[in-house]
Amino acid sequence: MNNIVSKLNAAGQQELAARLESLSGEARELLERDVLSQDWEELKALYAEKSAATLADNVSADLKPMPFKIAADDLRYDFWKETGEILLQKGQVAAFLVAGGQGSRLGFDGPKGMFDIGLPSHKSLFQLQAERLQNLAAQVGHPIPWCIMTSPLNHEATVNFFTEHKFFGMDRDNIRFFEQGTICALDPNGKAVVDENNRLALVPDGNGGCFRALAQSGTLAWLVEKGVQYVFLYSVDNALCRICDPAFIGALASEGRSMSASKVVHKAGPNEKVGIFALQNGKPGVVEYSDLPENYRDMTNADGSLTFDGGNIAIHLFKLAGLRKLQTSRLPWHTARKTVCGIEKCFKFEQFLFDAFPLLGSMLPFGVVREEEFSPVKNADGNDSPKTARNMIGRLHKEWLKKAHVEVKEDKLYEISPTISYAGEGLSRRLFVREFGRGILEFEEN
Repeated sequence: MNNIVSKLNAAGQQELAARLESLSGEARELLERDVLSQDWEELKALYAEKSAATLADNVSADLKPMPFKIAADDLRYDFWKETGEILLQKGQVAAFLVAGGQGSRLGFDGPKGMFDIGLPSHKSLFQLQAERLQNLAAQVGHPIPWCIMTSPLNHEATVNFFTEHKFFGMDRDNIRFFEQGTICALDPNGKAVVDENNRLALVPDGNGGCFRALAQSGTLAWLVEKGVQYVFLYSVDNALCRICDPAFIGALASEGRSMSASKVVHKAGPNEKVGIFALQNGKPGVVEYSDLPENYRDMTNADGSLTFDGGNIAIHLFKLAGLRKLQTSRLPWHTARKTVCGIEKCFKFEQFLFDAFPLLGSMLPFGVVREEEFSPVKNADGNDSPKTARNMIGRLHKEWLKKAHVEVKEDKLYEISPTISYAGEGLSRRLFVREFGRGILEFEEN
């Protein structure tokens, strides 16, 4: 106990040390457990560094756009798809879902993955993803391991939801749940924030903590044991995510030298709130929209297109060797100033996943069409809302049916169950007749 107190005092946390000494019994044990989970010297250094940082510190002077092309237009696309299917068939691919967020911005009290975006089937985001994975696994003839990273805020609720739904028909032994790490929030004076229950205000350490959590939870070793070579990493709130896309996997496998690949879309406009892929000091990375200076944001080419145009949609692919390297690599910390436990302008530190790219060397940008693969559910209404996601799915699935020569109603949208089609394949007039009202549902755009 004296060792803990002396460490806190040395890190400038005298108030926390005094509070710990004033407690007894279970309250003391719980706070002590929180304290032991943190690196207080690192927190002290972070406060000193970040309290003096400016926006310019986040962007290098040598910033250049990262060129990319729409992959489906490439003559090698079919070869990539076939290569990816072979790797999936061999059991060399796993899915990694980052699902630590709550649905509070959507007005939903629970893990975001449990949210129903209002499709006629009323399937949750988790169910839509589980069914896509199962369909793809059935096509290639091999189960696809699914790693699901939760947070302390939603871990129990997430596992319970999957349990109640019998893991959506998937083999429980092929799904691995684990929690991301946490870091203590500091008040404006650099002191640890303690809540009304005498517990530290521990906040998630950002999506960049996923590499550390993957290793520390034993999940990376689990993937190694299964013979996995490629890990498809994505966020829970993209309703159109083509999980473990074979062509994406095949492109990275064929490219050879890169340890990672990322899906990229053309930005909707200069003010769209997505990070952009760019080269900083010759190395690939992502610049957050809030960090991108206006002159770069609005810069255009001779044809009027945006110069910095590669939008990050949080869909990445890593070779296992890259993940092994990242488990011991130190990513930089970023800072947000938020109200925590009623205290304004507290420091919340987090690591960003995309800061891993410069550490891995070259990266493969894989351009995709937004309307086919990117519909984030972030806001209750307006842009990137359940309504926009629902309508985008309905329009995409309607196009799938048209390509299959199915007569559809022009004033209606359609939902095709992922159990029937992963990405528009296998559809026909006969199947439409058989599945209409069951696996294929009709609805109105709103």
